[in-house]
Amino acid sequence: MRWSGSGRQRGKRPAVWLAAGALLILSSLFVVWWQADRLSPIFPPLLESLDRQVWAYGGEGFFLERYTSFHQGIIDLRSRWRKEQHRWWPTADTQTFQTTYQHLAQEGAALLEATQHQKSTRKHQLSSVLESERRQVNRLRALTGFFDLRRNLRTLSVTEGLLNQAASRLQQDRDDQARILLGQASESLKPVESQAMDQMKRYGATAQLSKWNNWVASTLDWSSGTGGTAIVVLKAPRQLLLYQHGKPHRRFSIELGFSGLQDKLQEGDGATPEGQFRILHKKGPGATKFHKALLLNYPTGEPRRLFQEAKVRGVLTANRAIGSLIEIHGQRPNGNNTTNGCIALENADMDVVFQLAQEGTPVTVVGAVQSDNWVVNALYNITEHARHRIALPTESGSVLNR
Repeated sequence: MRWSGSGRQRGKRPAVWLAAGALLILSSLFVVWWQADRLSPIFPPLLESLDRQVWAYGGEGFFLERYTSFHQGIIDLRSRWRKEQHRWWPTADTQTFQTTYQHLAQEGAALLEATQHQKSTRKHQLSSVLESERRQVNRLRALTGFFDLRRNLRTLSVTEGLLNQAASRLQQDRDDQARILLGQASESLKPVESQAMDQMKRYGATAQLSKWNNWVASTLDWSSGTGGTAIVVLKAPRQLLLYQHGKPHRRFSIELGFSGLQDKLQEGDGATPEGQFRILHKKGPGATKFHKALLLNYPTGEPRRLFQEAKVRGVLTANRAIGSLIEIHGQRPNGNNTTNGCIALENADMDVVFQLAQEGTPVTVVGAVQSDNWVVNALYNITEHARHRIALPTESGSVLNR
């Protein structure tokens, strides 16, 4: 009985040892599993934060290839992380994952800094274009009342509206929209610039200045030779010079027509005619709607010739008239001295000129006698802007599918 009982105990020992061995193995495996390198259960948020910031600052447009590579690197790393989260046994090389993560984090930080710098530079460029175009609009607006820019006043207003919209977009960090608006504003100014330059350029042309100076010289020669009074009107500086015996006697400020610095071509153009005229008739109080007036013998032969040539060329229609009743006059009874092409003086100044001038007194009207006049200087600024217009920065590019 003892032997059989002892045999039964020895039969249980292999099973116990097997169970103990299995338990030991499982414990070892658990320890290994527990101590295995694991990836974080949360994908590192820094990379996605950098990605969003770079994209928000326009990094895709500034550095397309570089941003695309960075963005794809995050996608690939996230994919590896997700696969690892679904495995029951860790298999990832955490060191490699960490190295890739650090590389992407460094690249993202560098890309963000470069993008912010590029955006700041681009915004500064757009602001420079905005201010430059605004100055050009102001230059062109300042010419109204001197040259015929009435038909372009609406264009200038539209341009100002576009520039104001661009400024608003820049404040909202909507640089791409600001760039489009600035491009439209620049294009709208070009025909206005061209028209203004065409009208202004003769004030610096050697031949034209020589012609004007010859007219003035012959008028002063007449005054010197006869001892008579002569009048010279300088349109650019808006001055009337009164000469006696060929010497300057008085100088007065004047007003001209709404396109006064142009040479008159037709009725209603607001231009003050240029040439050598004489006083045809003196109109005292009651004989004119102005304080006093001196009627000139416009149009003379030269203006008539130019008028007919313009009709032949088709510049003027057949029903257009050349205009008349060009005067040197004082103010209206209400104190208004605006004019549609005449030469207007303050009443006190008109009294002096009216007293000294006689019927037959020569009146020479020219644009300028010196090449260094304000029209030439204004023309230079407008021309330089048009020739060297600040270029708009390039577009930011298309949006990457996120």
